[in-house]
Amino acid sequence: MSNNNRFALITSALLALAANACSTGAVRPVAMAAAPVECAGGTIRTEDDAARYTDCDAVIGDLRITGTNLTDLSSLKHLRSVSGAVVITDNVKLISLAGLKGLERAHSVEISNNPLLCAHFGLLPQLKQVAAPVVLNANHGLSNRDVREMLERVGMVSTQADANDAGREASLR
Repeated sequence: MSNNNRFALITSALLALAANACSTGAVRPVAMAAAPVECAGGTIRTEDDAARYTDCDAVIGDLRITGTNLTDLSSLKHLRSVSGAVVITDNVKLISLAGLKGLERAHSVEISNNPLLCAHFGLLPQLKQVAAPVVLNANHGLSNRDVREMLERVGMVSTQADANDAGREASLR
């Protein structure tokens, strides 16, 4: 059998199988999306604490990340909403909030005294809904531009937004 004949035979067989699969009368159910995973609020101080929130889409209550030795928040990558406050304070090694890049809404946000914190991918780039004040204080790695963009995105604009250096507070109340 020549290569051309083999190719034609294989192609015919594949087309027949495809046609048969498409003409089947069986109805296949569409897979349903998984329900969002809700977790109770709490305080993250260690990697083990952070790991408890790995699969969470929503936190009911406050989420506090304080006094940790974490360098990033990658365990929070699925988080989309926090019904209470998001408080990120006194984390001397924290350099990135990229793990929170999917956060869309929170009641309030406070990010204070994280001296190495930078906004490589924007400061909470999906955050669009914040009901209460946003407080940014003593995060020396955040630029005025990062702060201003985030505040504008959540609809809170202030002349104080450039004061996120040398311990001066950028706060919108």
